[in-house]
Amino acid sequence: MSVFGSTFADDLFVTNMPIMESELFLIIPLALVLMVIVFYIRIGIAYRMAKNRNRDPLGWVLLSVFVSPLLTWIILLCVGDRVE
Repeated sequence: MSVFGSTFADDLFVTNMPIMESELFLIIPLALVLMVIVFYIRIGIAYRMAKNRNRDPLGWVLLSVFVSPLLTWIILLCVGDRVE
């Protein structure tokens, strides 16, 4: 607020408004659910990549769970298809 009263910029940015507790109870669980869904999608991609390359999907899924799905994808791309 300026010396001469409220300005347009002061009206645009309301900084004294606290986040309602009910909003937090909604935002946090939704964010957690979204993170879990994205994690399972990334693991599913590692599973399909391993299966399409004739590799053991369980081992690659475990690697992606404990290390990183992105790193698992890179390793699977580097090792290529398994020749039987």
